[in-house]
Amino acid sequence: MQRPEVIMVNSISLDGRITGFEAKMELHYGIVNEYGADFYMVGSNTAKTGIEMFGSVPPETETDYSKLHKNVKLSYWLIPDTRGVLKGMLHTFRRYEFCRDVIVLISRRTSRDYIDYLEKRHYDYLVCGDKFVNYKMAFKNLVIKYNAKRILVDTGPTLSGILLKQRLVDKISLLIHPVLAGNNFPCVFENLDLGNSNIKLKFEKHETLENNYLRMVWQVINDENK
Repeated sequence: MQRPEVIMVNSISLDGRITGFEAKMELHYGIVNEYGADFYMVGSNTAKTGIEMFGSVPPETETDYSKLHKNVKLSYWLIPDTRGVLKGMLHTFRRYEFCRDVIVLISRRTSRDYIDYLEKRHYDYLVCGDKFVNYKMAFKNLVIKYNAKRILVDTGPTLSGILLKQRLVDKISLLIHPVLAGNNFPCVFENLDLGNSNIKLKFEKHETLENNYLRMVWQVINDENK
């Protein structure tokens, strides 16, 4: 069985940093929307940081306990969260106008308390792996249950590094900002531990955007993992 196509997107400074500068979010999400993915994937810590950066968590209401009937062309938000980091916060994403609904990836060691939280609010979840999420298993399950064809990964260096190391990324799309942020901020590939191996890339395209922003896209050569 083929897994979905997985595309990693990120906005970075010229020196590869993901924070420490003002990201051009309208350009970033324009690229995100261009791909029309079935699933938009973000790590739980990245999601939590996003909530904390842009405001507080609104109180839950009765409607937050039910699935919302939204446009089927919207992407599901896919969040690995084995430790229940986002307990009490998921309704923030469910309400988001560009989110069809939230699907959570958990493991067999995820607490019963967090699972109860998900079930009471009718969030779909997939148990994939023992202690941590087995992403290869998770992606194949998404094909079986949701007929997934494309996953867009928009997250920090930890999840990106795991997926790249496991050869589960097919394409890398970077929006490069005309700024140098410096080494006080995390690098997009800082958690990529490949040992003595390499990941080979094939350049696909580049595009100069407004005000000196540059978009660059590479294909990842890892056909054996399809």
